[in-house]
This record gives sequence, structure tokens and C-alpha cells, in this order.
Amino acid sequence: MIGDSMKKVFSLICLLLLTFSLTASAAGEILYHGDTNSNHIYLTFDDGHSYKNTRDILDILKEKSVPATFFIEGDFLTQNPILINRIVKEQTLGNHTMCHKDITRLTNQQFREDIAKYEKAVYDITGQSVTKYFRPPMGKINKNKQAILNELGYTIFKWDVSYYDYVYFDDRGVDYALNNILKQTKNGSIILMHTLTKSNVKVLGTAIDKLREKGFVFSSLDELV
Repeated sequence: MIGDSMKKVFSLICLLLLTFSLTASAAGEILYHGDTNSNHIYLTFDDGHSYKNTRDILDILKEKSVPATFFIEGDFLTQNPILINRIVKEQTLGNHTMCHKDITRLTNQQFREDIAKYEKAVYDITGQSVTKYFRPPMGKINKNKQAILNELGYTIFKWDVSYYDYVYFDDRGVDYALNNILKQTKNGSIILMHTLTKSNVKVLGTAIDKLREKGFVFSSLDELV
């Protein structure tokens, strides 16, 4: 009887250690994709322009029951509190810095202050703590900044699907966006889209449907953390 009890205790300790290990290992890591043996994919948006586009994207995601993460930059965050509250309620809000600058050019102190300012802004707007997901502007990061994010408990997300969609006045069109999304997406992909172009809004519903037809399942980044 004692042996069985000890086995249960040992199993519980192992489970707790494994859970802690998995959680701790995600913090500070740079994730480009999920499990490449899984059909789960992850939709993310970098957002700093166009209230209307963001609102319309949220409408489509809600209609299609698709989870997504929005990495919002500081100016858009503070200027659109109603929309930010909707994102927090319906989707996931990640940190994209207040300044939206190349963080490798910031001092460590400047970077810490930026992160703290972002977290405070999110709490002031939503009454909730920011989800500890971070995407570096332009994808640029170095070991110093990665170490700080690790210390602060952030998981860093990049992507393995992207295309030219980040200049709002140079929109390449719906066909260009759809072809790139379908061509690049594979098992475990983290898809990066920007909210800047009208084509991304127009293509989103079709892209979701066609990716589902190919057998992909849209999941939250929470699954990777």
C-alpha cells in the first residue's frame, strides 16, 4: 500500500516538473512555427494602422470562429481603446513595443522602459495584464533583448509565412496575398499578416476556408506555450 502511494507521489512530482519545464522553456524562446508534424496553424496580425481594417478582420475571425493574436504597436494601442478591449475579449493581444523601432538599437534600459510602458498602457485600457507574447518590430532582436524578455517571462514569436503586405499604399492585391498564403503555409506554420492593406481584409475569409479545405486547423498561440 505504501509502495502504491509512493508511486502516485512520484508520478505527481514528475508531472509537475514536466509542466514547469515546458512552461519555463517557452519563456524567452524565439518560435518561428509550431509542431511540423501537426496540422495546427497559427494566425497572427501585426497591427498599427487602420481602425476599419482591424475591425473588419475581427468581424471575419468571429464569423469563422478562428483564434488569432494581434501584436499591436504603442500609438495604435493608446489611440483605439474600444478596439483594444474588443481584441482582448475576443482574441489575444501581444506586445509589439510602444515605439515600434529596431529594438537592437535601443539600450537595455530603454527597452525595459518601453516594455513597462506597454504593459501599463494595456492595463490602463483593459484592466488586464498583457499576454506575455512578444513580436519584435521588423523581426529584429539580439541576445541582450532576448535575455530581458526571458527574464520578464515573454515568449517571442516570429513567423514562417509572410509576404509583402506592410505598405498600405502599395497593395499587391487579393490574388497575390492568397497565392502566398496557400503556397507557404505548412504544418505548424505561424502566419504573419498585417492589417494595413484592404486586400488582406478581402482575402482573409477565402484564405481561412481554403486552408481548412487543405486540412489545416487554426489554433491559438497558447497551444505553443
